Amino acid sequence: MLTRIDQKGRLYIPKAMREGLPDEVYLVRLDEGILIVPKPPDPLRELEELGRKLPDKSIHELRKEILEEATKEAEGAE
Repeated sequence: MLTRIDQKGRLYIPKAMREGLPDEVYLVRLDEGILIVPKPPDPLRELEELGRKLPDKSIHELRKEILEEATKEAEGAE
């Protein structure tokens, strides 16, 4: 669906696409555009549930893996 952004920077989202969305959403800027993510009713509980899905590793191990992966991606972008 094509829509426009007005001179004040407002984006019109048609009613059919807004239905079912909560009053608050997160806007996440991606290289490809903007992602609209509904704010969960209880964000802390949502984070706790996501945390339970993490591998059984220390924060230091996770940080090291994240840095290694980010380095690989950055080197591949050159």
